[in-house]
Amino acid sequence: LEGHEAGVNCVDYYHGGDKPYLVSGGDDMAVKVWDYQTKACLQTLSFHSGNISCVSFVPDLPLIIAGSEDNTCSVISMQTWRLETTLNYDLERVWSVNSKPKLNRVAIGFDNGMIV
Repeated sequence: LEGHEAGVNCVDYYHGGDKPYLVSGGDDMAVKVWDYQTKACLQTLSFHSGNISCVSFVPDLPLIIAGSEDNTCSVISMQTWRLETTLNYDLERVWSVNSKPKLNRVAIGFDNGMIV
C-alpha cells in the first residue's frame, strides 16, 4: 500500500463490521485507515507530533488507539474519524497498544512502564 511519506512502523487488521480495514502508523506522524479489499486509503489522521509506534483497533467500542513517540496515545472514533481524547501518563514514549475483545480493556506499553 502506498501512502505514507516515511517508514511504516505498525499495522493492525480489523475483522469486524461489514468490510475489513487496515490501520497503519508511520514515521510521517500519520495514522492511515485503508480499505483492505480495494487497497484505497480512506482516512489520514494527524494528531501527533512524533512518529507513530503502534496502532490497534478496539472493535467493540469502536475505536482506534494510536501510540506515538511524542509520549501520547490518541483515541479515535471509527464512526467519525475524529479524535475522542489524548492519553498522556507521563511514562515517556509509547511502544505498544493492545486490547482484549469483549472486555473493553486496553494495555499500553511505555518506556517507563505499562498501563491497563
